[in-house]
Amino acid sequence: MTDANLEQLEEYYDRWSSSYEEDLLGMGYDAPRQAAEALRKQGLDTGHPVLDAGCGTGLTGLHLNKLGFSDITGIDYSTASLDKARQKGCYTDLKQMDMNNPLAFPDNHFMAAQCIGTLTYLKNMTGVMREFQRVVRSGGIVSLTHRLDLYDDTFTSVLKGLVDDGLWTHIHHSDPQPYIPGHKDFGDNKTIIYDMFQVN
Repeated sequence: MTDANLEQLEEYYDRWSSSYEEDLLGMGYDAPRQAAEALRKQGLDTGHPVLDAGCGTGLTGLHLNKLGFSDITGIDYSTASLDKARQKGCYTDLKQMDMNNPLAFPDNHFMAAQCIGTLTYLKNMTGVMREFQRVVRSGGIVSLTHRLDLYDDTFTSVLKGLVDDGLWTHIHHSDPQPYIPGHKDFGDNKTIIYDMFQVN
């Protein structure tokens, strides 16, 4: 699905939304919990707004809320996934949005942005990262995961470009971590990297 167009992705995730969480959790997918806990350790005010970009059915938002974050906005392109996320009751707002385009939020609006398990499908990576930096206030955090097999020189240069431009500071880069260990095709062959940036 990495080469699918937007309509194909929406159809794919709309169809999967009813069993998405059960399927992934059953295969050991743990990135939403780990990312939420890593963000909580940054000592940010949990009452300030957080963006869950590519929120899907709401796994990341649920873990953020369990850790005390109370003002969470989720965005995703799959309307069926957004409906499932809404049922969790942990989001202040949920919006259908294409992250390949500019985000419909003002500058410096969020204290943090998390994008967990979503970058695989985004085409305009430079635009996406610069939008995350734009909508997160100075001192805030941008937290990402990306598959190691897709973590190429082009992606690295996008992240480094914002560092070189003085827009954010790279404060965490993990070793490769398990992605979906119980997946019959991925298993140990696909791992992910956790990155965290502080906006300047």
